[in-house]
Parts: sequence; C-alpha cells; structure tokens
Amino acid sequence: MDKKQKKILFISGGLVTTGAIVTTILLIRRRNKKRQQGLLPHRGSNILTTNRNELPSDFQNWNGGNTYLSNAPRGIRNNNPGNLIYTNIKWNGKLPKEQNKDRRFEMFKAPVYGVRAMIKDLKHDIEKGKNTVPALIEEYAPKFENNTAAYIKTVCKDLKVSKTAKLLPTKNTLRLLVLSIARVENGGNYVSNELFDRAYSMI
Repeated sequence: MDKKQKKILFISGGLVTTGAIVTTILLIRRRNKKRQQGLLPHRGSNILTTNRNELPSDFQNWNGGNTYLSNAPRGIRNNNPGNLIYTNIKWNGKLPKEQNKDRRFEMFKAPVYGVRAMIKDLKHDIEKGKNTVPALIEEYAPKFENNTAAYIKTVCKDLKVSKTAKLLPTKNTLRLLVLSIARVENGGNYVSNELFDRAYSMI
C-alpha cells in the first residue's frame, strides 16, 4: 500500500479513510436524489409511506370495496402485490402520480392490474436472460434492503427447483413465481389462482 492509499483524515475525533468519505458522500447524494424524485420522504416528514392524494372513483381494493386499506400490507393496499417500484412504465390500470397514495411504489386501480404488471415484469426478466431464481430475485429484491438469500431459498422451495435451474416463462412457472413472491412480499396468500388467471389473460 503506497502513501496515497494510506492517507487518512481526522474527522470529529475519529479516523475516517478517504474511501469511506467518498462512499458517504455518494450515499447522501443518492438519498437526496431519491427525495427529489419522491421515492423517499423529505426530512422532518412524519408521513413515511403515504400522502394525501385522492383515489379515483373507480378504485377497487383487495376486498372489492373502494377505500384505501391503510392497515393492509403495503403491496395489498396498493393493489401491487409484487411491490413494483414507481417508474415511468405505462402499466395498464396504473394510477398516475397525482392519485398514487404511496411515496415509492406503484398503485393500481384494481388488484388484477397489479398482478398483471407483476406477471409481465417477471416474464420480461426471464426472457432477457434472468432465468434462474437467484438472477430474478437479486434484481427484484436487492440485498441492500432485503434478506435476499432467504428470499431465494423460499422461492426455490415453492417452485421445487434448484438455484441453477433454468426457468422458462410458461404460464405455470409464472404462476408459481407470482404466488411465491407475493407471499414473501406481503406475508400471506393474497393472490389466488383465479386472480392470476384473470391477470394472465390480460397480458
């Protein structure tokens, strides 16, 4: 290690390497960018996940009503059982940002649209080469915010496949993936076979 690599700075009475400082700055910039994009609440906000946006009149919740199920798991109250992050993708049935009550994730006007988006997202990933459970889940549930190893183990068990097994985007494989991932994301069996079939018929 040369002198440049050994360089250290004294900050607040502690020793911090130059590399650590750079990493911290990058993390702060990334967090601020996410705040600007509405993916994280602003400093001092007491509202961690929701806002005051009004739902559309044709909104249908998981129970068939039209109210926001604030006490349900996040993916269920958003009709987004896969917890897809809000993007510019024009999903069918997606609520626009001014009607989306979640600060980070997509919301859909009915459960079937959220399941449909989940199917299409997984199908696309498999077709572009992420065709093993680890490859799918490492993108779907990154390590910085998930216990990805446990997630992979659960999905492999549900699909009865090994970590190296190649997946094909068949209806049956997508069904097993959707049901397994939705169960991990929401802590329960919220996606029925009937709901999956309705959503699959719409892709």
